[in-house]
Amino acid sequence: MALSPKSSVRRFDVLQKRLDELEAQQETGTQRKHTYRNLERLGDLERIAAVQSHQVTERLQHAFTAPSGDELRAAMLEQITELPPTSSGIANRPFTTKIGIISDLFLFKSFDGLADFYPIYPGNYAQHADIDILLLVSTWRGVDDVSWKGVTTKSSEKRALLFDEILPFYRQLDIPIVFYSKEDPPNYNHFLPFAQQADYVFTSAAEMIPKYQADCPDARSVDVLPFGINPKNHSPIGSQQGSLNRVVPFAGSWFNHKYEDRSRWGGDILDAVVASKNYDLLVFDRNSYLDDSRYKFPNRFAHSVTPSIDHQQLLDIQRVVDVSVNLNSVQNSSSMFANRAIELQAQGTFVLSNYNVGLNSRYPHVHISNGYTDTLAALDRLKPKDVREAQAAGIRAVFSRDLAIMRVAKIIETVGLDAKVAEPRVTVVHHDHDEHLAQAIAQQTYGNITSVVDSSESRSTTELAERADIVVHMGTEHEYAPTHVEDLVNAFRYTDALTVEKVSPFNPADSSSRHSYMVPVKTNSLGAEFLGEIPHGIDPRPGYQIDEVGVSARHESIDVAPRKTRARPPILSVVVPIYNNGPHLLHKCIASLRRSSIFEQMEIVLVDDGSTDIETIHAIEKLERELPWVTVHRFEAGGSGSASRPRNKGLEIASCEYVTYLDPDNEALNDAYVKLLHTAIESGVDFAVGDMTRWRGANSAVRYTKFLQTRLDIEGHVASGGRQALVDMQFMPISIQALVARTDWLRGTGITQPVGAVGQDSYFFQQMLYYADQFAIVKMAAHTYYAQVENSVVNTVNAKFFDKYLPLERARSEWLSEVGLLDEYRQTRMETFFTGWYLRKLADVPEDQRARAVTTIAELGRMYGDHEWASEEAQQFWSETVGESQRHTASEDN
Repeated sequence: MALSPKSSVRRFDVLQKRLDELEAQQETGTQRKHTYRNLERLGDLERIAAVQSHQVTERLQHAFTAPSGDELRAAMLEQITELPPTSSGIANRPFTTKIGIISDLFLFKSFDGLADFYPIYPGNYAQHADIDILLLVSTWRGVDDVSWKGVTTKSSEKRALLFDEILPFYRQLDIPIVFYSKEDPPNYNHFLPFAQQADYVFTSAAEMIPKYQADCPDARSVDVLPFGINPKNHSPIGSQQGSLNRVVPFAGSWFNHKYEDRSRWGGDILDAVVASKNYDLLVFDRNSYLDDSRYKFPNRFAHSVTPSIDHQQLLDIQRVVDVSVNLNSVQNSSSMFANRAIELQAQGTFVLSNYNVGLNSRYPHVHISNGYTDTLAALDRLKPKDVREAQAAGIRAVFSRDLAIMRVAKIIETVGLDAKVAEPRVTVVHHDHDEHLAQAIAQQTYGNITSVVDSSESRSTTELAERADIVVHMGTEHEYAPTHVEDLVNAFRYTDALTVEKVSPFNPADSSSRHSYMVPVKTNSLGAEFLGEIPHGIDPRPGYQIDEVGVSARHESIDVAPRKTRARPPILSVVVPIYNNGPHLLHKCIASLRRSSIFEQMEIVLVDDGSTDIETIHAIEKLERELPWVTVHRFEAGGSGSASRPRNKGLEIASCEYVTYLDPDNEALNDAYVKLLHTAIESGVDFAVGDMTRWRGANSAVRYTKFLQTRLDIEGHVASGGRQALVDMQFMPISIQALVARTDWLRGTGITQPVGAVGQDSYFFQQMLYYADQFAIVKMAAHTYYAQVENSVVNTVNAKFFDKYLPLERARSEWLSEVGLLDEYRQTRMETFFTGWYLRKLADVPEDQRARAVTTIAELGRMYGDHEWASEEAQQFWSETVGESQRHTASEDN
């Protein structure tokens, strides 16, 4: 029977794509056969690299036999019928402030129950003259999806009613009007007229604050208000039951007429779910009721797409699945991303998402997709334990920092009323005692531990209740992560339980009862008791069990066990410099290495530059304990100021024949280290280098190999290094995280990275190229660089920022002079870097630090001797900016 492209669920383009992929697989299989035939002449290391570099990609095969979206939908709807109800949280204290609100249903539900909220409609506003605040939120239709439909149209009657009657009505009553836009930046102009009517303005996108300040001069304040979660709606209760759930839902819209990047990366994510051997895709199309091609999902997902679903049913489904998809329409914002990104974390799911600046910085456990291959590897290679740890990190992050009641409190306080979010007082009771337990208690991340007492001290519940809202019990039989108390306290923020416990590490079978109400069994070592006042409307339950993350049997953590024998020899050392970035280390760097086909044949060299952050110290200890192929070196606490010292030490102690580097907040891509390793071995070169991708708002490909091939006129993939190569490529900086080098050769060059300097890796590569006899290029992105991570050294721009370039430029100028390349560097690279980096960054320096920054930049420029500055920008800096700065400094001295 012939397939009809128009009538078949799997349209012609879907089938054609599968045929193309099968043909590509056949070609890859032929290449692999050729590789195997030649293995006999290779050495052990060469064999391993050769085999691993020729992978057969299994793409989208599973889609032929996967259950349909309708089947998955029916199964999910049946599964949620047995879910326990959510709770507003026994430890939460809602405010009594009366707030009238105009918003959509999603925002209303995130605030519902956290204060006395009253939806305001065109016909009922006069009935709510006693409210304390009117909250006007950007909305297209209103809470009921009807009442405010059309209000964004300039000529609409509803807008006229709002602006001419409703807002003046409340203003006459001296009720403060607060505007909050959750639609910035793409819909800024649509809602600006509403903001201009308000006394106070909030935006979900911090980048828009200057625009609001300029366009709303009468506003008393303009501030950022990120999204928050409400445990009444966004809860992990009933999640993570047993083994991982195969269904991966995406609920939302598809855009064929805008948000091109969202569609590109979203398509890769959905493709990867379809192709994964472990998961099935289920799509709830928010715009299914529209007969509009602009919102139609691509035909290749037709098998998985189902109509939109009731919001409460969707929330319940998100609780019972383990992996979910989030898509952001806004990428370049530090605070504005899809509210579903944090809602899904609160519901206990591992989140797959396209990129957003704030999401990547604040939630490293969210998997930011770097394309189809990357996401498929994450789905197929991450172990259940890794998924559970990411889920626990998500719950912890949002219930500690992103409660919607915190956002409501900010609104209330901004208008001058009192609002304080309850921060439960904790007393830790230790059962038995030793120094190791004392240290574990002292290192807890929860900030309101008011006392620590011994269980032998006879204290009544009444006496304990006078000093604490929660009592946490700890003992010597367990090892506790620094987040142990924080996890237990958070559980009281989303359950009705009087007692909360972690799953026992002594009984793995208990893990099937994660996030379930139960009778307490291990309170004295794994639990916590709620002693505070029980809020109205809460019917307390005896106990609740969360997860097993963060606790282990003491002997597993303290006993020094022999290192496991590897099934295969290590072949690549990966040097990771670390300083106070533990969450990114675990969920970015190491998670990406886990996706490599040679992960268990890597020596991961962790060099801690003196971290003082407890979570980072614990992350390193965890990796050292769990992975037998981890080598750790620790410097004294305090840090050296950059990644140079740990990278130098990492190269010194690396034991494999080949070495590479990867920073904690970056990710390896495409299993490219295998290909680089294979190429380096096969070609007999000093190093092999690939490309990288960079996230700075949008994603861009940094094609080092194309530049090298063009500049050095490379035929094939092997080229000579040396002086002329460095000159011909005009000292172009290349990331050392995108290459694999022979360890002995690299050590033998004697080069090191200047301690305390930033930007040192580019100088290090320049030296590598100079000393290399030959190198090879591999046209594949080897890693991705996240350029906008909060608190990163290169993203915190002040006067001190430029100080860290002094040791770099001092070392580079001295070396260039020593090897006779100083003139060539001045003629080709120096001015480009000076203007494109230093002078661009100068624009971001606070005004009160500008004079000092100018002085430092001038010192950097003079390190290379006399130079005839050619660009207008550079000439203006030397003739005007430096002179102005000197006059300013002189006037201050006088």
